[in-house]
Amino acid sequence: MRGILHSYRWRRRLAWIGGLAVVLVGVAIAAVLLPGSPKNEESAPSGNTPAQTVAIQKPTRVTAAERRAVDRTLGAFVRAAVTRDNPAAAWDLVTEDMKGGVTRKEWNSGQLPVAPFPAKVPKRLSWNVASSYADDLTLDLLLQPRAGAKGGAIAFSVEMQRPKGSKRWLVASMVPEHIFSPAPTPTAKPAATTPNSKPVAAPENPFAHGSLSLWWLVVPAALLALIVLIPVGVLLNNGRRNRAIEREYRADRGL
Repeated sequence: MRGILHSYRWRRRLAWIGGLAVVLVGVAIAAVLLPGSPKNEESAPSGNTPAQTVAIQKPTRVTAAERRAVDRTLGAFVRAAVTRDNPAAAWDLVTEDMKGGVTRKEWNSGQLPVAPFPAKVPKRLSWNVASSYADDLTLDLLLQPRAGAKGGAIAFSVEMQRPKGSKRWLVASMVPEHIFSPAPTPTAKPAATTPNSKPVAAPENPFAHGSLSLWWLVVPAALLALIVLIPVGVLLNNGRRNRAIEREYRADRGL
């Protein structure tokens, strides 16, 4: 072997052999990857195969008749299912996908795929259209609690679907999006002081003589950094929907 490596003739032959091997490997790789290779020709669509197209739905306008039909179904569903007053009556108000394997017995017992809420059902529900297509409607619904309920109002995202050839809308999904805090109760008036009563000294602020912890600066800075990292598009979209929900909430509360 050493004799071969010391021989100029053999070193030249080995160089030619190595170069030829590199060329052959490159040709083989090019034959597989470049267009026109047998592998690519098999996967390329032929002129006899019809091209597959995807239908793009166009937004539609919600008519007054459709609003009345949605109100009838949605109002009955909230009154029966969301409040859990009569779950059995809501079985025919939802799509088959929303039933999702729940038996009729389980449904009637209150095991529904919607969060329970003691909602006050007005004559006309408060909802805004989020997206509207043919036979598919997504809306933002604001529900106020009944009198005496401990919680606040809840904004739901509701999807309504209309079966083909039918004028009746059905509930496809109902998911809570925002939970508002309950309305503040009136505070009691301070008790009247008598001439003999002594003023009560205010408790001393424990932080008046202490030094400010570094965490009071780190935490706000970290929160501001997180806010900057959130995509601007998501903020704009959520802000628009939140403002609409907040306006509906304030209008219903008379604020």
